[in-house]
Amino acid sequence: MRSSERALGGWALFGSLRRALPVLFMGLGAAAIGLVRPTLAQSFHGLRVRNDVYGLPAPEQTVVASLGYRAALADTLYAHVLVDHGLHFSERRAYEFVGNYLETINALDPKFREPYLFADTLLTLQPVPPPIENYDVARRILERGMRERPYDTELWTQAGQFFAYLAPAQIHGAVKQQEWRMAGARALAHACEIVSHNANLPYHCITAAGILSRAGETEAMLSWLERVVMVNDDEEIHRLALGYLKAKLGEREQQRVQQRLRRFKQAWQADLDFLSKDALLVLGPGFDPTRCAGLDAAESPKCATSWLAWSERQQDADGPQP
Repeated sequence: MRSSERALGGWALFGSLRRALPVLFMGLGAAAIGLVRPTLAQSFHGLRVRNDVYGLPAPEQTVVASLGYRAALADTLYAHVLVDHGLHFSERRAYEFVGNYLETINALDPKFREPYLFADTLLTLQPVPPPIENYDVARRILERGMRERPYDTELWTQAGQFFAYLAPAQIHGAVKQQEWRMAGARALAHACEIVSHNANLPYHCITAAGILSRAGETEAMLSWLERVVMVNDDEEIHRLALGYLKAKLGEREQQRVQQRLRRFKQAWQADLDFLSKDALLVLGPGFDPTRCAGLDAAESPKCATSWLAWSERQQDADGPQP
């Protein structure tokens, strides 16, 4: 009887020790963590990511790897770029491969608008001064966007401002700076020819004219301002453009452009006055075929079969300019 009691007591003690061992080991583990954690935490916080890793293949290969889901992959990559750009700002380090990501996105979905609009910001607005190559990459991406979206006023205006104002301040070399400014003037000039509700656009138009004028491109400036006056209905643009012509080239040049604008309106009202200007510019000027027979008559402004020919013959009718 006593031996059986001793056996039962031993098994009970063994069971209690077995249950206590996990608690004991947990306590020892917690104590060990408490001892080594401060040293490990100090080492961990002292670590810094110094370089990015770009894991995508070339843009053409990424297009193939998308298996047809090009727009979906472009959206995913663009979301990744935006998040990663913010993380790089918080870590105060340069975003090295943002240009590679953006060019891959452009290859996947060439009509995707937002990557073009924010390309200059993502590439040049970084927590540390970006390399000068980023400005060239931004220009390349914006120029592709302008080719893909030729009627996007906001994109052309933003590209023109970046080329004409922001980038030249960071670029070395007077010749290269002037070339960038001229590219900006051309982009702003095209933006002014597109119908837009941007209230600041008339001022960009005059800025573009000023860049062309200062570069000695007087003929280009005159030709462009005439075209702006002809294709735009905005009276504010007309007032600013004609005023700039008068200030730079004199009252005679201003009157000549105004006279050509009046001739255009007269031709419009005499032919198809119920059409919008855009529709009329597509159709071309009206002419009487019976009165345009013969070589001499065919060269008359009233016999022009396109607005380009009409404009050239009006210029010939105005005579040589001083």
